[in-house]
Amino acid sequence: MTPDLEYSHKVHRENLQTIWRSGYWHESKEIFFTFHTDNKCERCGRIGTIVPGHCSSDYLDMPSYVLKVRENKCEALCPTCNWMESRSRKPCPSCIIAYRETNGQTKIRYIPQFMESCRDCCDPGEVALKAKERDAFKDFVRKIRDDQNKKKRKFYREMKKK
Repeated sequence: MTPDLEYSHKVHRENLQTIWRSGYWHESKEIFFTFHTDNKCERCGRIGTIVPGHCSSDYLDMPSYVLKVRENKCEALCPTCNWMESRSRKPCPSCIIAYRETNGQTKIRYIPQFMESCRDCCDPGEVALKAKERDAFKDFVRKIRDDQNKKKRKFYREMKKK
């Protein structure tokens, strides 16, 4: 029997909502905000609304996460960094430097956790190399697909002859 993922996701969301509506959570957030009166994101440096950051493993045990918020053991993140964190993305370090140097005039791009910088910030030679590798992979896949289609056409021709 397969699990009903839609139901389990719904139950998980409802459990989170009950925790986020609780007075203990709101009290913990207020304590967290007293530690961060500058309203500055610890990742990208944006000033504005902040939220207690988290990782998905924190949600496995919600009371310990609320305790982390209460004791200021989590990052203060802007809503964008928090949302991107939930999707395993981080801000590009080079974009953050440019953002700070231009007083917020440049855009911060988000990249997967394994990357070091975004395509706009990395060396142009590296971008060309990655494009070359990507094109070689596409050619490889195309060749395999063409071979498979050729075999299928041959098979169907033989079937028609019979």
